[in-house]
Amino acid sequence: MQQRRPQASGACQVEQTQDEPKEHSVKKPTTPPPAPRRGCYFSLAFSIGSMGLACGSLWQIPNSSDRISLQRGLVLTSLGFIYFVSLTDFCNKYLLETSHGQRFRRKYRLMMSDVLEITNKIVSAIQASFSFLVGLIVCKSTCTKSFVYASHFLMEAYGWFGTAYFMYDIWSMYKVHTQKIADKLHLLRITKGQGTPASNGHANGKVNGQSPTSGGNNNGSTPGTPHEICDYDGACVQIPKDGRWDFLKYVVTHPVMMIHHVFIGTFGLLVVTYIRGGGHCIYSYMFMMEFSTPFVSLRSILSTMRLKDSRVYIANGLLMLATFFVCRVCMWPYVMWRYSLAIEAASMWAAMCGLPRGCLVSIAILFLPQLYWFYLMVLGALKVFLPQKRKPPNAVLPATIAATPIPTALVNGKN
Repeated sequence: MQQRRPQASGACQVEQTQDEPKEHSVKKPTTPPPAPRRGCYFSLAFSIGSMGLACGSLWQIPNSSDRISLQRGLVLTSLGFIYFVSLTDFCNKYLLETSHGQRFRRKYRLMMSDVLEITNKIVSAIQASFSFLVGLIVCKSTCTKSFVYASHFLMEAYGWFGTAYFMYDIWSMYKVHTQKIADKLHLLRITKGQGTPASNGHANGKVNGQSPTSGGNNNGSTPGTPHEICDYDGACVQIPKDGRWDFLKYVVTHPVMMIHHVFIGTFGLLVVTYIRGGGHCIYSYMFMMEFSTPFVSLRSILSTMRLKDSRVYIANGLLMLATFFVCRVCMWPYVMWRYSLAIEAASMWAAMCGLPRGCLVSIAILFLPQLYWFYLMVLGALKVFLPQKRKPPNAVLPATIAATPIPTALVNGKN
């Protein structure tokens, strides 16, 4: 018996030492496991690999004036889809899953729709940079030879590759739109449950540690009611009660953006470059119109990060207005003037009248939306540099209403 007691006491001691870590682990605050990062870099590898394959397929073309075959063009379009989709997936996963991305989201209180919109604008800026670079190379190569008839294989190649972006971007904008609706309905349910007033879908202060988005766009448009959201093309739409918004409805409610993307992605980049097979000097200016897009994208990103009062936002806004006016508003009149000199027409108007009707319609489809978007940008700039003076709330409210406390967010001008 005396020999068994030490064993029993020893066994109890072992049991106690085994139980202690369990009790201690329960008391410790549980930390979430690190987010997976492998898929993020797989997407980046797919993106870089598809771009490398696209560039490698053009390496063996001997002459700059050679044509791109239909088979090679379809391969470039397929690689374009892989590149832009995988690049979007990389940006989303980096912001949502990695520790750096999560810190960035917490710092600027970004919701899911904010992340998707920032990703959309990053991809848009990268595509625009490629387009401008291709246009610049082709312009220097062809315009010195023939303004009207010279051709370059790089123009056709990126026409096939870039058309994937415009088809992809329609779906990407739709996903941003539906996520905005989901976030807005979530905020409305929270503010309704808390009994706090909401202005344009905003709660006063923070909701679950996040500052809700306004539901407005980055061109100065703001929702008229809490049940509306505005997209970056200036369209404000009513949020459905069930939150459902199918793809066809999105296309119908955003006609300007849809016409622009479908025209550029089909006729503008495929028919013009492949079937026409010449005039690439003229088309290179169309590609260089994208020089202003990175500034437009950066403005949207800064707005989503709620940095509208920063100096970077104001400086970028001025650069955006200048580049958009030069590259998109003044570009086509300059091209038509160069074209009139090349064909030795009596005037620029006479040169335009000599163009086929289909060409004139195409120019109108491409040029008129630029004027509309520049108009929206000017309105947004005027609101920044010439803000309207707001009357004190007590001056416009009746005495009975003025006595009620006004939410802090509304007094500070926050939605």
